Amino acid sequence: MPNILLKEFSAGLSLLYVEDDPVGTEIIRMMLEPFFTNLYEANDGQEGLRQFYLHKPDIIITDLMMPVMDGIAMMKEIRKSDQKTPVLLMTASLEHLHLVEAINLGVSKFLPKPIRTEALQRALLGITRELHLEKVAEKARRQEVELLQYRNRYHSLQQELAQSKEKHIARNLLQDIFIPDKRKGEGWLVDLIQMPRDVMSGDSYSIIPLKNNTLLVFLADAMGHGLSASVTSMLATAFFNHLAESPACAQDFSSLVRETISFAANNLLEEEVFSCLLMEFDPEMGIARFASCGMPAVLMIRDGIVEQVKGANPPVSSLSPQVKLQEISLEGISDILLATDGLTDIAMLNGGIYREKINEDLLATVTAAELFAKYRLQCNDEENDDDITLIRLIAISGSGQHKSFTCEGTLKAIEGLQQQVREYLIIAGADGEKLDNLELALGEALMNAFEHGCLGIGRNKERYILEGKYDDILMDAKPDEKKQISLELKLAQIHGRLQVWIEVADPGAGFDAERPDSRFKAATATSGRGFKIMQRSVDLARHSPEGNRLVLMQMFD
Repeated sequence: MPNILLKEFSAGLSLLYVEDDPVGTEIIRMMLEPFFTNLYEANDGQEGLRQFYLHKPDIIITDLMMPVMDGIAMMKEIRKSDQKTPVLLMTASLEHLHLVEAINLGVSKFLPKPIRTEALQRALLGITRELHLEKVAEKARRQEVELLQYRNRYHSLQQELAQSKEKHIARNLLQDIFIPDKRKGEGWLVDLIQMPRDVMSGDSYSIIPLKNNTLLVFLADAMGHGLSASVTSMLATAFFNHLAESPACAQDFSSLVRETISFAANNLLEEEVFSCLLMEFDPEMGIARFASCGMPAVLMIRDGIVEQVKGANPPVSSLSPQVKLQEISLEGISDILLATDGLTDIAMLNGGIYREKINEDLLATVTAAELFAKYRLQCNDEENDDDITLIRLIAISGSGQHKSFTCEGTLKAIEGLQQQVREYLIIAGADGEKLDNLELALGEALMNAFEHGCLGIGRNKERYILEGKYDDILMDAKPDEKKQISLELKLAQIHGRLQVWIEVADPGAGFDAERPDSRFKAATATSGRGFKIMQRSVDLARHSPEGNRLVLMQMFD
């Protein structure tokens, strides 16, 4: 099947292959000729550069180490005029500095040498598929531009400004962060998806962590569609945000609920109703309190079984009664799902309503994206005109196998630790591209712990690189018993799939508190580049609020 798909996606594409080894060139040519209409070759970076300007290939495969001009130098020249052409970089070994430089130059994939047919086809399949989708998207974009010419310019501008306001009000302050659970030594994170059906959405949300590791959640679903529904949701969300940031209301969840719902009710028209859910999630106390007004049931996975807790209140209206609060224990809970009825009340293709199937899909998935994909397989999403928002609170799993590692703060030690983890995962059944991606993310996490937790490089990293001191600092690092990196590896089986959690902790103080954006930046670099690599490589990546613990999660089929 990969060969068939690759042949389909690569049809009409051209490829430039740059390699100084004649034997390797012949082998790769035999691998590539069945798939590409035009195949160009060069035996060094300088010739590769000439071939690139002459033929403008769709894809480039290049070796790293070559005479005359190496692969990195060739890419630097190409990127001066071309930022889009995907590049696959072949190398027998890749230094961290080369890795960072290659990523900055926009390398799409890394291919270890010697090249394996399966790995090459897998890498090319992903790239050619993206190029194919870009062509489809470009065609759709041209059609959309033609349609947009007939729209009222002023009306369009007003909608776009209103959408920007929506994005400003709706907030997820836990987007890159996990909340530590000090009772169990684990933690919780938030995974969120919103699918609006129009420029203006009747759904809204707000997720605000407090200083005591408590989490405030607001999920809103206004009646109707478009501007009217959006105004109702945005007003209520903005008011909730204002109260949640007030020290008085942050200490009193009951007041927060009462005042938010009263405000929403007072701003409804007589015939309008408004559904919402407010939750105070407190992992340290082991409880979650919430008020649900006309929203779908709260779903929880407790000890491997889905529980439903229906809301105790009708939708908010101008005549709403006093709101009732509910409370649930977090003991044994690994997952909590909050969603608007755009997800749950949709007819399935084979009959029935999706809420009848969602329990099964919740158990079989881990992330919000996985659950949404299950929904789309069973429901005609194109005919669903209701906005969808789902918030998934996920516990960092402590069940199944558990292995602890520690290492000294040296390059050799962290390389050894990464190899130990890889061998352990292979024995557990992890393999393929998912394992490669997890290893890449783990390498970034360990390097972050080494640079910032053990060496205290912090925001001086960029200056050290420019001054040529960076490599010496890394290589000269001496073992220190007080500065060790710890790694917790947790494995679990979920419906026949292997779930891997990796937590890397360092002895540092975390992010630089003087930086105003430090709460949302990973400490791997001043730009947060390393954390972005982690997020692209694994299913979930989060850091602790302080920044000295990183959590990675990857699922293996």
